[in-house]
Amino acid sequence: MEFLSSTVPSVIPLVANTIFKHVAYPFTAGDNTKALELAIRDLQALKEDVNATIKNAEQENGAPTNQAKEWLLQVETIEREAEVIQQKYQQLCRCIWNISPNFCAIYKVSRRATKINIVVKSLCEKIKTIDVVTHLPPPVEMPASSSKTTNLESALHSIKDDVHNNIIGIWGMGGVGKTHLLEQINNAVSQDLAFEVIVVFVTCSKECSEEKVQNKIIEKLGLSMSDSIEQKQSMIYNFFRKRSFVLLLDDLWSRVDLKIVGIPNPMEAVGTYKRKVVLTTRSTEVCGQMEVREKIRVDVLNWDDAWCLFNEKVTEETIDSDPLIEKCAIDVVKELGGLPLALITIGRAMYDKTDHREWEHAVKLLKLARLNDLEFSGSNQSVFHTLKFSYDNLKNDDNNLRQCFLHCSLWPEDYCISKDELIHLWIGLGLIDEPKIQEAYDTGHRYIGRLQAVCLLEVGDTYGNTVKMHDVIRDMALWISNDQGKNINKWIVQAGIYETQQQQPQNFEIEVSGYTEKLSIMRNYGCTLSISITCVSATLSTLLLNNNSIEDPKILQLELFSKLTFLDLSSNSLEAFPVEICKLVHLQFLNLSENSFLKTLLPEELGALANLKILLLFHTNLTFPNKVLPKLKALRVLDLRQFSMAENFHNFSVLQEELQCLPNFEALGFSIPNSSTIDFHEFSQKVRVPIKWLGVSRCTESCLIFLSCFLQNSYLQNNLLSIEIRRMIDVEYVKFERTGENQNDCHLGRLETLHFYRMDNMKEVLWKGPEPKDVFPRLQSLMFLNCYQLTSISWIVNLPCIRTLELHSCTSIKQLIRTDELKISGVEVSQLSFPSLKTIVLEENSGLERISDSIITFPAMEFLYVFKCGNLKVLPFKPSNPPRRLKLIQGFEEWWNTIEMEDGDDKSVFQPFFKKWDF
Repeated sequence: MEFLSSTVPSVIPLVANTIFKHVAYPFTAGDNTKALELAIRDLQALKEDVNATIKNAEQENGAPTNQAKEWLLQVETIEREAEVIQQKYQQLCRCIWNISPNFCAIYKVSRRATKINIVVKSLCEKIKTIDVVTHLPPPVEMPASSSKTTNLESALHSIKDDVHNNIIGIWGMGGVGKTHLLEQINNAVSQDLAFEVIVVFVTCSKECSEEKVQNKIIEKLGLSMSDSIEQKQSMIYNFFRKRSFVLLLDDLWSRVDLKIVGIPNPMEAVGTYKRKVVLTTRSTEVCGQMEVREKIRVDVLNWDDAWCLFNEKVTEETIDSDPLIEKCAIDVVKELGGLPLALITIGRAMYDKTDHREWEHAVKLLKLARLNDLEFSGSNQSVFHTLKFSYDNLKNDDNNLRQCFLHCSLWPEDYCISKDELIHLWIGLGLIDEPKIQEAYDTGHRYIGRLQAVCLLEVGDTYGNTVKMHDVIRDMALWISNDQGKNINKWIVQAGIYETQQQQPQNFEIEVSGYTEKLSIMRNYGCTLSISITCVSATLSTLLLNNNSIEDPKILQLELFSKLTFLDLSSNSLEAFPVEICKLVHLQFLNLSENSFLKTLLPEELGALANLKILLLFHTNLTFPNKVLPKLKALRVLDLRQFSMAENFHNFSVLQEELQCLPNFEALGFSIPNSSTIDFHEFSQKVRVPIKWLGVSRCTESCLIFLSCFLQNSYLQNNLLSIEIRRMIDVEYVKFERTGENQNDCHLGRLETLHFYRMDNMKEVLWKGPEPKDVFPRLQSLMFLNCYQLTSISWIVNLPCIRTLELHSCTSIKQLIRTDELKISGVEVSQLSFPSLKTIVLEENSGLERISDSIITFPAMEFLYVFKCGNLKVLPFKPSNPPRRLKLIQGFEEWWNTIEMEDGDDKSVFQPFFKKWDF
């Protein structure tokens, strides 16, 4: 009771005021709406000021902040609501003198006007406390997933730029939409009066010349035609020399000399005249020939855009006509891989197909790489014929580049192909036949680069070691290989069809005909394989059976393939060596790696393979009987790396003697199991053959020492391409040490790969004497896997050629590169950089907090992958100076949301590059 008596008197005035305010609302409606009108005028004036500030900032590479954008959205919402209130009040005023005024409606309008007024005043105050604009860093190359709208904006931005990027190259694979983008640029520049330039659009096509370009320009400008190239040149030059112009060159296949055409040099600014050339091409090589200063890559569509485009061409009416059709349509779009040309062409072909069986047949044809069978009647050029221009245009000076491209289709759809596997295939088939094996590898990498440059191959997993084919490009390659679809069994490719147990049938049967040349049924380990031979195949040269579940080699009937030159049986379940192989006397390539043979001794009959050039026995524990190797006179490459037995190591002297008898032998892969420091020294003294790939495992010492007691042999220093150090549980330190007078003579001049596996207790890599950049002048790939005690890898900074860095399950490391450690070793801090590093992969490094200090730069960085590194909160780049080539940052979305920039910088600059990991 005392509580009630004390609180009631204080509550009464509050309740009374509230009641009075609500009672007054109908009588103060006019004042409240008038006050709102005045407040809105003040807010609109502020809005105009904000928009003007943003507009001025955009002219100086600025942009509105997220807070400013949100404030403008709130203002628009309030403006609309205030307008509704004003209109409602005016309607009520017109009927206020009715016999029964609507006091309830008047009350609501007045009350709402009062509340909105409070919000308006709050917005007026808020804008005074936030930053309206932010200044963006210099433009960077956008990631491959950028939309076509972004490509258009980027091109228009470069055209408006009066100083830089006077020659712009738009490139991408055939059918991806380059011409469409150029037409959009043409329309935008022609219609925008702010440009004030003459725009000329010229279609060049494959057989283009300076004179053809001249004729088209003269025709479009309405000038007088002349027979002389020199007169045309003078005429065009005089027309353009005192004018601003944008020249659009579509579908350029080779260099066109703009000076001969008569185009004033775009790189020379004269007065206020703007000179821009924008070209489209399928090849980055053409971009280089034309001295392009900004490249814009047009990539395939993402899923949403691809589905919308396909819907537009097929129409929703067709897709919605049957639920089964929609399911098939989704499969069709997946098969076409976001390629606009294919989506448009096949969409038109399926426009009037309302029977789901027709759609099911279409899906089947696409999966069989028979896309052309879906072309609608009256089509002048099929999808494959259009794409084939890139294939036809390959410069075939090396004779076999086109064939090398076609053989990429032997791998499964969407598969990331190892560059080494691909090059081994090309060498094994004789498509690359250089006098030296290293020259052959170099040629293989050059071929891959050329195929990537014309978009016939793409980057694979982006770690730098794999490539892949776009689905439609792969279908085209198979179509070409099968005589443009006329002989569908010439190349049989059923790779990766049954890759998982869930998909397995009882038997996977393949029928090989008498004229089959290539057979690829790799990566079908989820099924029971059965090969049906209709007749002895005198034409089959290539058989890829790797990554299956083959146990009994008899089912292969290898004796029927007498002309076989390439055989891959790696990663199967073979327990017995297939002796039928020894009868394949034309064989040049044999891969039996990753099989658990019960008998480790190879048969003596193997010596009959006198044409064998490459023999891969990685992880098989197979050994040679005496005097068999010297019979393999053509052998160039032998890989015997295996980490579970020491027999090859103990017989190394005999092995080496026999290899020295081979006139063409150039590359050995070898392992040192159960190593010790003494073993290293002994082995080093014995080596007289070119070891390319070396494995070292199971050292019982606490410190593994290189250089001073190992690898000083010139055969090792001059030949080693790869070192794998694995399963050394007792090793705490790996030391690169060189003592004596010749400390500078200790570099591994050809080493490209250095991998550490299962070094459970390794804390650090130590250096005494030589500098890392001198020892590893060509090191490209560095990996640490399950090195749980590793604390730092600061020594890797300034390695001149390192491209890929991977750390997996290194749980103790907190920061990869520490500048304080580098100061101690005498490295100049102001010059710390990774000049070539493109990819960093970080996985399950739970203790990792930073990659490096901000002073270290990554000018070549393209890809950053971060998985399960929960304590890593800081990116190694600054928004004010992002890597110009950055394409992708990938990780879990939860991780990305925790990232914070140093010094309060805005990480939104990097948002376009982030792609969430969905698994």
